Amino acid sequence: MSTVRFSSGLGVAMVSTFIGIYSDIFSLSGVQVGLVGVAYSLVQLLILYPVGRYADLGHRKVLLLSGLVIGVPTYLLFWRVGGFGSLFGSRLLQGFSIALTTAVGLSFISIRSKEANRGRNLGTYNSLRAAGQTIGALGGGFLVARFGFGVPYMILASLYALSFAAILFVVPEESVESREGRSGGGLHLSELLAGVQFRIQIGFELFFAFAKAIIIVFIPVYAYAVIGLTEGQLGAVVAARYLMFALGQGPAGKLSDIIGRAPLVVGGGTLFAIAAFVLPYQKSFWGLLLVAALIGIGDSIRVPASWGIFADQGINTGPATSFSFRMLAWRPGLIAGPLLGGFIKDLMGIANTFYAAAAAVTVALIGYIVSHLLHGEKISL
Repeated sequence: MSTVRFSSGLGVAMVSTFIGIYSDIFSLSGVQVGLVGVAYSLVQLLILYPVGRYADLGHRKVLLLSGLVIGVPTYLLFWRVGGFGSLFGSRLLQGFSIALTTAVGLSFISIRSKEANRGRNLGTYNSLRAAGQTIGALGGGFLVARFGFGVPYMILASLYALSFAAILFVVPEESVESREGRSGGGLHLSELLAGVQFRIQIGFELFFAFAKAIIIVFIPVYAYAVIGLTEGQLGAVVAARYLMFALGQGPAGKLSDIIGRAPLVVGGGTLFAIAAFVLPYQKSFWGLLLVAALIGIGDSIRVPASWGIFADQGINTGPATSFSFRMLAWRPGLIAGPLLGGFIKDLMGIANTFYAAAAAVTVALIGYIVSHLLHGEKISL
């Protein structure tokens, strides 16, 4: 399972970093850059819920294997992209592959974790993805500058093939997993949707995703095409966010097991909003590096608590289904964010795209706090 999470993080980070380079090579407009970001999320919007349900009915292993099989040719196709159309298509396939592995892998961790350690275990598992993202951003920028696109994509295809072999021979058969007491299968969706915390968190993720999509897509563009950083510096900026994300998730997840999930969601979201607002004022490598690190710290605080809420809500009704709802809540924002961000960039300048991200997080936080107060849910320690 660890190899799957690490490999997916590596692939997502490399491609996200390379989008900034592709935008310059192919002279992509802001809208085209946004559409490339949309491609990744669009396919996931369509398949995440069926994937979650199918996984909780006892088919986790076959879904993991399918996602890894698709990933191998996907990264080889990225190697041969020649413009906007082929880049868009490759991102569609990448989104399909990641959708098949993410919710399923997290559900494996949830059903094998005791309640007292669930947040810590999810945070630690996610830190493996963040570690892959850190290495992918740093190594990807270096490898492209030194060897071109072929070497990093060959590495990704090889890692996916190795992960496939590891899952095939190590992970138990689904008939074993699906019949354990906590592994889901009942799929009582009415119980899942009736949870107040579940609904509040869904609403928060809807708005937050808009901001996160802008940051993911346009930081590389800002760093490479606007400020003029080198490929190596671009990789370092992207990696700074992932590194802080990797280092903080385990401890933050454990803290959420002790003091509750909501305070960390609010605290991490607040740091993210501040970082997004000050980002356009950074005109140097070091300034952008520090802001990227702050974004990573905010994410490391917020993300394990958020996943923990969905794990808590779905552990007895189907964890993969619960996680698929969280991921689905992100898809509208991940689709609309890059598109609207691209329009804002083209019409008003890239600084205003980051201000829009900060505003979206602020709205999400206000709604989150008010919703908790209206439903009598506690946020304070």
